[in-house]
Amino acid sequence: MAEESLISSLYPPPPAYYKYFTSENVNRAKELEASNGEIPEDAKYLEFLTPPRQPEGETYRSFGNVWQFNDKIPQLEDMGIPQLYKPSDVPDGDDSQAKILALKKLIKSLLLNFLEVVGVMSVDPKEFSLKVEHIRTILINIHHLLNEYRPHQSRESLILLMENQVETKKNEILEIKRVCSEVEDKIKSLVEIYVDGKAEVKHEDDELQPPQEVRSEMDVDPVV
Repeated sequence: MAEESLISSLYPPPPAYYKYFTSENVNRAKELEASNGEIPEDAKYLEFLTPPRQPEGETYRSFGNVWQFNDKIPQLEDMGIPQLYKPSDVPDGDDSQAKILALKKLIKSLLLNFLEVVGVMSVDPKEFSLKVEHIRTILINIHHLLNEYRPHQSRESLILLMENQVETKKNEILEIKRVCSEVEDKIKSLVEIYVDGKAEVKHEDDELQPPQEVRSEMDVDPVV
């Protein structure tokens, strides 16, 4: 019995207001929306057919996570993390050389802080937490800079996907043309063998066959 109830609970029935989504109600809701009219008291069920309004603010919560209406990379200051590179060093756009230079500087700082951590651990291991926090900040800055390449990566991935699809379609077209050419050649060879060959054989038989003598009625043997 418990197993049957578990199976039946896997697919719960639809909500009760699904019955209101009829063609007549949908058309009536569209008319009210177009005329900016209010829903009458006797048709409050039309509220179920009205899409919900967008929440106010720049973010919304869904499935326990906070999402932004405008998909953008959050700034480090908004997350409470110090930004180690100047915004002027990394201008907006596709200036990759400036970002590469900033990444090289951060990697050199990361190596230097790692050596400092090794030195601190050999002298006073209790003081390593500060340098570890510096390394964490540097890594977050590096990760933030790399995330700025996401739009470029998406664009290049889409271009590569489209190029592969075009190349695949071209290969398919060439293969279709090759098969069609083979079929045409095969049909021509069959026509030559079974049609033209039979005509030639029949013509030769007509030439080789001796002419038949025409016998008159006088040549017919009399009936005894």
